[in-house]
Amino acid sequence: MELRSSTSAAGTRRTFLRRSAGLAAVAVTGGLLRAATGTVVAADAKTSTAGSGGASLAAFPIAGFEKHFFEKYTPEQTAQVWDEIGLDLELTLRPEGHIKPERAADELPVLAAAMAARKRRILVLASSFTRADDPHIERSLRAARALGITLYRHRGFRYRAGVSPKVQLADFRAQLRDIAALNRELGMQALYQNHAGADFVGGALWDLDLMLDDIAPAQVAVALDLRHLRVELGRAWPAAIRMIAPRIGSLYVKSFRWDRDRTVETPLAEGIVGPDMVKLALAGRDSLPVCIHVEYPKHEAVPFADRARGAAWFRQDAEVTRGWLAAR
Repeated sequence: MELRSSTSAAGTRRTFLRRSAGLAAVAVTGGLLRAATGTVVAADAKTSTAGSGGASLAAFPIAGFEKHFFEKYTPEQTAQVWDEIGLDLELTLRPEGHIKPERAADELPVLAAAMAARKRRILVLASSFTRADDPHIERSLRAARALGITLYRHRGFRYRAGVSPKVQLADFRAQLRDIAALNRELGMQALYQNHAGADFVGGALWDLDLMLDDIAPAQVAVALDLRHLRVELGRAWPAAIRMIAPRIGSLYVKSFRWDRDRTVETPLAEGIVGPDMVKLALAGRDSLPVCIHVEYPKHEAVPFADRARGAAWFRQDAEVTRGWLAAR
């Protein structure tokens, strides 16, 4: 795949002035958002410092992934529910999600402003993007960066049957190099989440490490999903975490239990994922974004009038997460 013209030398020169203007806007708008939200986690957390390193819990911002639960809410409703929950937001930016990519430039600023009014922020965009030439990717990411949003989740790759995984990994790596080049230009970081499943690239984690071998984590990092890691690697999870540790850009927390060979999704307090995994993943780190994914309820929209039910799911997992972070 050819690199986009925006990543060429000529394209870089053409976009220099636009980028400079955009970064100036970030310094103002992003700074306002950070100023509005910088103390939220510490204020919500019961403990302001954590572990032997003594780093503040504010250095580990926590977002909740809205998934299907709150996607249909207005900007004001969205900001209200996440303020009631006490978390920042992992927002869906997908054709079927909260904001469609072609609407990002118009709708992201409105939602970000509503969140900032509640001293909350959009921490991560859960996107549909997999390639640097996807429709609307550059315009969407520029709109996000202008608001101080620098993290977005890559949609991920899947293996095709009948083709060597090594051959496919080489192709995926080339695509991620292009993504990395675009991110370098825009000042963004993509997060690649490991998923459990037979055809998910990165489920085994070693393949994710190979795919990212020559790509800087500053441009493409790993959203380490502890639930999916534990499903696929069982007792080998410590070695897997140590291997991928230099590439971790975010921690995703959710849990499960085994019922024979079937996984049953659970609240964090009731499952297999525990503080030992968090402690190892965060070893030597003073800060890292954390995202809570709630999987155990049915995947259905929660009406705004019934939002307390959905909010309770996130609050109970957030309490457990903060406890794990404090004990790391």
